Amino acid sequence: MLTRFRKNTLFQQILIAGVSPALLLFFSLFTYSLVTRLNDASQSQLEIATRIAENIAASSELAIISDNESQLLDIMRSALSKDIIAISIVNSLTGNQSYLKSNNKNQQATESLSVPIYQSSIEINDAITGDTDNSSDAPTIIGEVRIERSTDQLSKLQQKIIVVSSVIGVLSISLCILMAWLISRRLSKPLAEINYFTKNISAGNLGHRLTVQGEGELAELQNHINEMAKSLESHQLELTNKLAQLEVAKAEADAANNAKSLFLATMTHELRTPMNGALGMLQLLSTTELNQEQNHYIEIAKSSSEHLLNIVNNILDFSKIEKGDLKLDKRLFSPTSLFDTLLTPLAYEAKEKGLEFNYVISPELQNIEIYGDDTRIKQIILNLASNAVKFTHDGSIAIALQGKPINQHQLKVTLTVTDTGIGIEEAIHNSVFDSFYQADGSNQRRYGGSGLGLAIVKRLCELMNASIQMTSTVSKGSQFTISWHCEYKEQVDEAAHDVAVPTSILAGKKVLIVEDNPVNQMLVANIVKRWDMQVITSNNGEECLHALQQQKVDLILMDLQMPVMDGYETCKQIRQQAELASLPIIALTANSVQEDKDRCFAVGMNDFLSKPVSIHTLNEKVRYWISATRRDNSH
Repeated sequence: MLTRFRKNTLFQQILIAGVSPALLLFFSLFTYSLVTRLNDASQSQLEIATRIAENIAASSELAIISDNESQLLDIMRSALSKDIIAISIVNSLTGNQSYLKSNNKNQQATESLSVPIYQSSIEINDAITGDTDNSSDAPTIIGEVRIERSTDQLSKLQQKIIVVSSVIGVLSISLCILMAWLISRRLSKPLAEINYFTKNISAGNLGHRLTVQGEGELAELQNHINEMAKSLESHQLELTNKLAQLEVAKAEADAANNAKSLFLATMTHELRTPMNGALGMLQLLSTTELNQEQNHYIEIAKSSSEHLLNIVNNILDFSKIEKGDLKLDKRLFSPTSLFDTLLTPLAYEAKEKGLEFNYVISPELQNIEIYGDDTRIKQIILNLASNAVKFTHDGSIAIALQGKPINQHQLKVTLTVTDTGIGIEEAIHNSVFDSFYQADGSNQRRYGGSGLGLAIVKRLCELMNASIQMTSTVSKGSQFTISWHCEYKEQVDEAAHDVAVPTSILAGKKVLIVEDNPVNQMLVANIVKRWDMQVITSNNGEECLHALQQQKVDLILMDLQMPVMDGYETCKQIRQQAELASLPIIALTANSVQEDKDRCFAVGMNDFLSKPVSIHTLNEKVRYWISATRRDNSH
């Protein structure tokens, strides 16, 4: 309702605001007054009829005592009128009833009224003492007067009251609306002019002025608006002149920036061509027979060339990003390929510095393919990992790529790079992503670099609609976390269709797959079923032990990282059972570091396969251990 009110014109709003309270008050008072007057009229008629009945009762006392009916009829006849249409008197002493009715046939609605007839008490004076005896009994009822009165006169009176009150009410309402209309028009007209004038001001028409009429607050408001329009007109003129100057300056700056960008792009292209040639020749030269000193010089030259090429590539990419020319490709690729050969040089450099360098891809990203620009994602990983190695002197560096399915088609991918390096002060956390910036000016002299790595990472994240977060503490290290959403689908290994795998030795053999990830569990199960093997699945080590108690299996494919009970503890408990001591257990896990492999063999596993594993390799391992078990059993 308030919304409808606001849609009305200013005149209508003022009129409604003025009339509505007056009408509400008027109708309240009018209703109260009318109801009161109607009740008063009804009460007055009733009192008149009551007095008539009481007069008849007083006049009939003697006739009742003497049982004189003719006298009663005379009394009743004298009381009949156009309002009293019937009278009856009941003699309680004799039980007789006298009744008289008017001959007026026009009377319709009636009301009955009865009044008792009392015998008056007589005071008795003592002849001797002269005292009055007041001990007589209370008045005695000797009869009853009943009258029937017409309501026609009351109805006419009430109708007259309603008509007169309505006429007065209509005149009052009309006068109230007329006054409200005049006042609303007087107020709304200057306000409407102000409204129209301010619309012109907002549209930029500042040359007009309001005509000030009268005195008071509205006149002051009109004067203030005129002064405001005059001031705005002056400021607009100054702003127009400044904008013209800025346009000229902007055009000159754009021309200079375009020239700089063109020069930068041209020079980076020109530099990359000979640098790629020089780097290639150095790689070829390193394959020839060289002495130890020459090999050392070659490695230094290769490292310097790769460093310079990386700077050139970063500058070129940053130039493209600044110009908006860098576009991301969308293609299907395996997330496990992001770390292939990319982190090997950095792992070697970290090892040379005595750092622990670990990287892992979660099982959820195994055996699937995602849509995105793998080249730019690799660039993000390389920049973050390079900084981690560069600014870390002691401790470790950990890189993790994790995936969390959102639905059947979308996946949330999270990249985390953690180091125990020099860290960054909290006060400058927001500045490290700026171009050509390093947290400490001395770092550029000590560590080198262009200061573009994190700036490019941030810009690439923006292009990917990815979020990037950083937590860092001085002398304790830093952590960068990047998350983005992408579409995915299950990976199809064409080798499964192209390679003819002999399965006669595997047919009918029962394999237990222990895997907590349902996608990987289903994938491995489908693969071994193609070899005519029977499949049992468990989601964790506890379920695995329970399954082994229920039935016999020929082989176990065991994941390592699982809830409830992991693969290491499960294998320990299996080997503690004599009947299962020779059961082949192959670790099938995303972990690829040597420490994990050594630990698997230490707890009693027979073999180790790192995901993603080819079907051909898996088949060879399964066939080997099934055959080995058969040979042992034959002996």
